[in-house]
Amino acid sequence: MRRRTSFLLALLLVIVGVTGTAVAIQTHRAGSGTNIDGTPAADVADHTITLQNRTSSRIWVGSEVNADGSTAITGLPVLDPGQSATIRVPEHEGAGHWRGTFFARQGCSGDEGSTFHCVVGDCGPYADHCSLGQQPTGLAEFNFDPADSAAPWYDVSYVDAVAAPITITPNGLTPPASGECAVAGCAEDLLSACPADNLTKDPAGHPLVCTNPNRDAKTPYSDMVNQKCPTAYAWSKQDAEPGNKVMYQCIRCSGLTVAFGTGTTAPADPATAQPAPAPTAAPARKGVSLNPVDGASQALAASGASWYLNWASSTGAVTKPDGVDYVPMIWGPGSVTDAELSAATQGGTKELLGFNEPDNPKQANMTPEQALDLWPRLEATGLRLGAPAVAAGADLDGGWLDRFMKGAADRNLRVDFIPVHWYGSDFGPDATDQLRGYLQAVWDRYHKPVWLTEYGLIDFSQDTPRYPGEQEQTDFIKSSTRMLDSLGFVERYAWFTLSTVTSPTGLYDGTTANASGRVYQDAS
Repeated sequence: MRRRTSFLLALLLVIVGVTGTAVAIQTHRAGSGTNIDGTPAADVADHTITLQNRTSSRIWVGSEVNADGSTAITGLPVLDPGQSATIRVPEHEGAGHWRGTFFARQGCSGDEGSTFHCVVGDCGPYADHCSLGQQPTGLAEFNFDPADSAAPWYDVSYVDAVAAPITITPNGLTPPASGECAVAGCAEDLLSACPADNLTKDPAGHPLVCTNPNRDAKTPYSDMVNQKCPTAYAWSKQDAEPGNKVMYQCIRCSGLTVAFGTGTTAPADPATAQPAPAPTAAPARKGVSLNPVDGASQALAASGASWYLNWASSTGAVTKPDGVDYVPMIWGPGSVTDAELSAATQGGTKELLGFNEPDNPKQANMTPEQALDLWPRLEATGLRLGAPAVAAGADLDGGWLDRFMKGAADRNLRVDFIPVHWYGSDFGPDATDQLRGYLQAVWDRYHKPVWLTEYGLIDFSQDTPRYPGEQEQTDFIKSSTRMLDSLGFVERYAWFTLSTVTSPTGLYDGTTANASGRVYQDAS
């Protein structure tokens, strides 16, 4: 494989020579970066990088640059599964070249600028840029140098660690099987083959990252990577080995696609790829649950909700407003039929909610084993799947949901996000923090996106439920929506419920918004 000594020297600190990645990385300074949608500083065309999420959960793209004058990139995208975004490489700015990396940050949560943290690939307290050297994970590495007639150069590095698999594919041409403009890396699950001593798991036992115990020597880790993915760096000196296939260049491409995950890795069309919405964009999250009562269609259209659920597999008598998502549910064991499953896939829906409160004898009333036996039928729809939404205790070790998730891992079943329900019996100002604590505990246990599919203030501790007053409820709606919009791991939430016909906590009296409905409508 042809490679240029100048590129290797430029990347020496990042790829093969450092004992700590942060040594080779220029940290971000206000005003020194180039935004994702910035304009070129020169009339010469820059290359583009298209970033694709082929994993089953949200990723926060990270990027670091060499300490050689390369311009740091800010405004990095957050990508949900299947989404992509295209950025311009600032190779004509600063030092007149760009040498750096892209990587997938996973399991991120917390407040922007303070407590924001990622379980994998953490690089500081910001969602859209890195301020610290990244924690070990796989890297897509690049050298864009207009003065180098053979550039750009690219490689996939698992020298420090691997989490989500990475491929780099040149755009605008058919990549050959090897040589110039070939695909670097591979869409191969490496965590399942990770040596046990090198594997880090989350509290539920799911693999997170496989870490190289010695980046400068051959180890069982590097042997595993070489066997499963010979077109990626497995240790620091691999490019010096005869016949290696780890370094690539492609002078004919106008851009390259970096795909994270094991899904399809076909290069995206940069003209159509769009940045993903920021994780705190409230309009894409805020929803409501509803029953098909009189006036529900009109109330839904006016509610400000971006999505809704109705505990059924189709929207039924309720008219779906334009621009509002409907998310179907397979309610219980009796709903696992060809007709219900077919109905759930209609209308362009992308997600499917699993069984409703299977731990509650008055609801779906199922054992984890029953749910696991039926789960392949739901999985066969091809939709993103939400775990069964338990009535309570989603954060408990050995609880219903914990047993289901461990069983799903044992059976290699797919669960893409975790729906939960929460009802607070404390109607005072502490309720929002209590809700936050519960959601954080669920996230900490499973490290999957969380959906809050039912929530409100209702005290169920007595035979007769107790409800909040109007001021108590409106205050809680204001504080809870602000809190939910700040949590990166919460993908969606839905107030219980739309109509006061269903519950006194409803937002609408018929087709007229009450005080709570007006507050929820304005929440953002």
